[in-house]
Amino acid sequence: MGINQAMFNGLSGLNGYSSAISVVSDNIANANTTAFKSNSIQFGDMVNSYYSIFASGTQGAGVGVQVMGFATDYAQGTLLDTSKWSDLAMSGEGFFTVVDPVSSKTFYTRDGSFHLDRDGYLINNHGYRVQGYDPAGTLGDIQIANPTDYISIRVEGNGDIVAVDDTGTDNTLYTLGLKSFSNKDGLVRNGGNLYITGPEIGQTFDNATNPEIFGLVNDFSLEGSNVDLARQMVDMIIYQASYNANSKTITTSSQMIDTSINMVR
Repeated sequence: MGINQAMFNGLSGLNGYSSAISVVSDNIANANTTAFKSNSIQFGDMVNSYYSIFASGTQGAGVGVQVMGFATDYAQGTLLDTSKWSDLAMSGEGFFTVVDPVSSKTFYTRDGSFHLDRDGYLINNHGYRVQGYDPAGTLGDIQIANPTDYISIRVEGNGDIVAVDDTGTDNTLYTLGLKSFSNKDGLVRNGGNLYITGPEIGQTFDNATNPEIFGLVNDFSLEGSNVDLARQMVDMIIYQASYNANSKTITTSSQMIDTSINMVR
């Protein structure tokens, strides 16, 4: 391993820690994003040439660091009170299911900032329709065609959407279609507080057949971001110090090369 390799080791460190700072800055930027889940970076070492050690065996020479991937922290965010029954938050396990009415593509989200459109469909901020089970147990778009016919609407902890008519009678219109996954790390971040399922998602569960594994649905509430700003600032300081140290490695290697060249003169 020569001086040039030391410079490339430092370069790999610069690239790795610049990616780490990007992840931290993304977390900080989304500190107030509804139901945002913070992310962290995972590093791995790289090896190249192998050298003999002791009487037998070999040892790989390190050639820097690489980014192995990113991990999402799905811990519960703080529940925030609102004034709308259609603002929903999961307390515990589970994701809301929404479908794009144009492409019919399914997405999953913890962001329950829903509202009724002009046709009575319960939709998110993208216009995607929230999925639920009707009284017959059929999963489909939730549509409350005439919401003004009811005195009030509420959502029970199990996801039942209950409307109270002018006689004071409770009418269960739908039950929210919730999903959970054996491997949440298999979810792929899609932007807009939405996820899609990736190839490593594992087994999928729904609240119609496995209600016991799901948490409670809270109406008049939204889930806040789970970003810990203090932790992110500490990580930023650590990554910046590591970035500076790797830049010093490159500077030192450059000085050593200059020294070697001057020896020849």
